[in-house]
Amino acid sequence: MTTVAPPSAAGSQQTTADVASVRLAQDTQSFLKLLTAQLANQDPMAPIDATQFVTQLAQFSSVEQAVQSNTRLAEVLGELRSSSERLDLAYVGRTVEIESDALPLIGGGAKASYTVPEDTEKTEIRILDQKGTIVRTLEGSSIPGSHLLTWDGLDDSGVKLADGIYQIDVAPRNPAGDRLGSTVQTADTVERVRRVDGETVFVMRSGLQVQRDQIVSAG
Repeated sequence: MTTVAPPSAAGSQQTTADVASVRLAQDTQSFLKLLTAQLANQDPMAPIDATQFVTQLAQFSSVEQAVQSNTRLAEVLGELRSSSERLDLAYVGRTVEIESDALPLIGGGAKASYTVPEDTEKTEIRILDQKGTIVRTLEGSSIPGSHLLTWDGLDDSGVKLADGIYQIDVAPRNPAGDRLGSTVQTADTVERVRRVDGETVFVMRSGLQVQRDQIVSAG
């Protein structure tokens, strides 16, 4: 299904500036016509006070400068957005490390890295399906640092599971049984880039969709 992105902030800014510019031009033209008519028909014995017209012209000049600034700002925002989109597209086809608890099972295998903090006595790793059911329980490392997990795609009964997106839950525990913190990273390949609600979404080969701030590194 094709998603149509809403108008960007830069586009809205440009539209606003264009409308303001047109309105300013119309108001200025009307004012100049009025000024010309009044000057042509003024009483030579009681000439019109030019002060009010000078003040009005100064206001028009100030507004014009503001409109020009808004137009330039819209142009800069548009340039920044185009540059950002080009950088996003450069990820397509590259393998990236993603900080996520989503674990893609591809071709019957999956890999992830996880961290273990100090004071860890044991680490339990659980793999869950999309319904939240635990399908595999593994014993992780208790040594502080980063470790690699390789999953063969089998459940606890030795049954081979279908490819798809699973969830990995890494639970290091201290001697008191308290759960400690851990970060998980998985590797996947960027297949395409989408814009959703003005934000960039990277669609992975596994079908996983992630935000830019979830990408830790790119190969």
